[in-house]
Parts: sequence; C-alpha cells; structure tokens
Amino acid sequence: MYQVIMLRDRLLPILLTALTSLLFAGSFIAGKFTTVELSPILTTLLRYLIALVFLSSLLIHYKKSSLLVQKKDVFLLALLGLFGVVGYHFFFFLSLRYTAIANTAIINAFNPVITGIAAALFIRERLTLQNYFGGAIALVGVLALLSKGDIGNLIGLQINRGDGLMLCAVLSWVVYSLLIKVLSQRYSGFTVSFYAAGFGLIWLLLLSLREDWATVARLSPAAIASLGYMGVGASGLGYFLYNLSVKAIGPTRASSSVYSLVPIFVTLLAFAFFRQPMTVLMLFSMSLIILGLHFTLKSRSRG
Repeated sequence: MYQVIMLRDRLLPILLTALTSLLFAGSFIAGKFTTVELSPILTTLLRYLIALVFLSSLLIHYKKSSLLVQKKDVFLLALLGLFGVVGYHFFFFLSLRYTAIANTAIINAFNPVITGIAAALFIRERLTLQNYFGGAIALVGVLALLSKGDIGNLIGLQINRGDGLMLCAVLSWVVYSLLIKVLSQRYSGFTVSFYAAGFGLIWLLLLSLREDWATVARLSPAAIASLGYMGVGASGLGYFLYNLSVKAIGPTRASSSVYSLVPIFVTLLAFAFFRQPMTVLMLFSMSLIILGLHFTLKSRSRG
C-alpha cells in the first residue's frame, strides 16, 4: 500500500502538468482553425464569452462572496482584461495568420523568462545569477528561431511578421503577469480570472463595434468546435488543472513544467493536424528555451 501511495504521489504531478500543457497546446491548433474564418478580435471575444459562462457556472462552488473586491483594485482588474485577454490573444491569433504554429509556441515559451526579468526590474523580485543565466540561454534560443539561424536577419530586422506579432503577445502577457503578482496577494485565482475575463469582454465588445459580425453566422462546424474547446478546455479546464499542479508541486516547478511541455505538444499537434515539419532549428531552439526555463525558474536553494 505504501509503495502504491508513493507511486501515485510521484506520477500525479507529471500527469497534471502534462494534461495542462496538452490543453494549452490545443488552443494553438484550435486558433489556427478559427482565425481563418474570424478576425482576432471576434475570435478572442467568443472564446472568453464561453470562458466567462463556464467560470460563472463555478460560482456554485466558489460562492458569490468570492467576487468581492476593493474599489481601488477595479482599475488594475480592468488592465488585466486589457493586456491578458485583449492584448495577448489579439496578437496571438493574428500571429497565427503569418507564421507556423510551432514558432508561436516556442516564442510563447519565452514568457516566464521575460516576465521574471521584468518582475526584478519593476516589482523588485530578486533573481539569482543562475536565473539570469537561464534567461540568457532562452534568449539565444528565441533569437535563433527568429533569425532562422542567420544573424544577418536580426541585423537587417528581417523577421517573419507573425513572429514579431507573437513577441507583442508575449509583452502583453508580461504586463498581465506583473499585475497578477500584485493582485494575487489579495484575491484568489478564481476571483482574478473571473474579473480578467469579464473586463476583457467589455474591452472586446468596444473594439468589436466595427467588426464584421456576419462572419459569425457563417462559421464552419470546425471553427465552432475550436471556439468551444478554447473557451472550456484551454481557459476553463486548463485553469483548474494548472491550479492543481501548483498545489501538488508548487508554482515554480508547475510553471516551468507546463511552459516546457507546451512547445513540444504544439509541435507534435501541428505535425498531426497540418503536417508542419519539425526542423532541426526548431528542435535546437526549443531545447535552448527549455534549458533556459530550467535555470530561470529555479528557486533559490535553502542553505
């Protein structure tokens, strides 16, 4: 019995982080289907409308009291929706029109690195030399991907438009992450996620006034299924599994594991759905970023 419990405790974190990564990776594939038929704004709006309905159904468990917030934090919560929902997803979905799915996933894996550096600069979160070393390694991986292995492309700024848009998505997520670090000290993850989705929808409704809403009525079954998946699977179930991962192995190890596995799952899914090839450069870049994440997200050792 003791050995069974030990095996369960050892396998559970692996299963949780793997399933979370797979759900997040699936949104890259679903987004590729949806953005062919819908604009980035409408894609994001419908995704988070579904997500908000899903989160609202969870109030049975969390109770309405979990939505109480201080007036001084309303503006910060509104910014969460602007950067985390509108900014990140707008640039993310738009990038899928111009670059390979695997590229967006690998660049997205750089999120924890740049967020950690920004946290040290703006909210004075201390990083070790080992963390900075990891950031440098991951940066080399991203630059190798963007330049396609040719430093001349970087000097001449000859990068793929989609890669540049995905970098904008990463920067939006950095702002979102810094706000999360501040707000999570006062509110639960459910409260923050609910308001981020809610305010995000408000911003999106304002931005969608000039969109062609007729395209929604012409959506194919594949696009509708993709929207449902992104709303419930990636933004709903993925959120819960990630929280369980944090509870099981802590935030640093959970974040590192999930972000490391997402590019791998996306590359495999892109090959399965779109037959997009896995090049040596992609594998090399992915390896560098995963190695960088290992050092960047490594917590300070206790003496």
